[in-house]
Amino acid sequence: MKLYVYDHCPFCVRSRMIFGLKDVACEIITLPNDDEETPTRLIGKKMLPVLVTESHDAIGESLDIVKYIDETYGSSVLTIADYPAIEAWMEETTKLIFPLAIPRWASADFEEFRQDAARKYFISKKEAVFGPFPRLLEQTAPLVIEVNAKLEVLELLLSQQERDTGHFSLTDIRLFPLLRSLSIVKGIKWPLKVDAWRREMALRSQVNLNDNIAI
Repeated sequence: MKLYVYDHCPFCVRSRMIFGLKDVACEIITLPNDDEETPTRLIGKKMLPVLVTESHDAIGESLDIVKYIDETYGSSVLTIADYPAIEAWMEETTKLIFPLAIPRWASADFEEFRQDAARKYFISKKEAVFGPFPRLLEQTAPLVIEVNAKLEVLELLLSQQERDTGHFSLTDIRLFPLLRSLSIVKGIKWPLKVDAWRREMALRSQVNLNDNIAI
């Protein structure tokens, strides 16, 4: 199998996680961000992740990839129901996370941006949606304050959960990539249980955090 991804992309992180959680072998291929030809050839549009299965079928939605791997290889590990309160937390907090993470991704040393043209492509596309990156970076201080307050709420929500070792929910698959996205932001204060949870998930899923390159 081959999984085409961008390292920074939270949707790609979702798909990478299931391979680590289930210890299923897969070749991870990071495409340059301006490579439109490869995903378009595989699924008809410029979007990642894309999984090419052992039977050479292409799957192009992150949660479809997660479901396919979980159901096809060994016993399911996604046996826990979604957590509505955490799903609601993500809905509220995502709009704070991306304005912090996206301009930082653009200046980080991710493989998909190693070519100057690929980095410029990303910046052009994202600034058209989110506005100029310098303006986003100027908003860092108030956004970080808001996010840190949201993380205290998440701490309480995680404390209320009863964890089942080795079993996970789709909420976990959605939450970890958002927290990984935040890990590239300096000034984030990780509450104890949130920090322990994200580190455990990074270890179990074999997807690194970005604390070491935080900007």
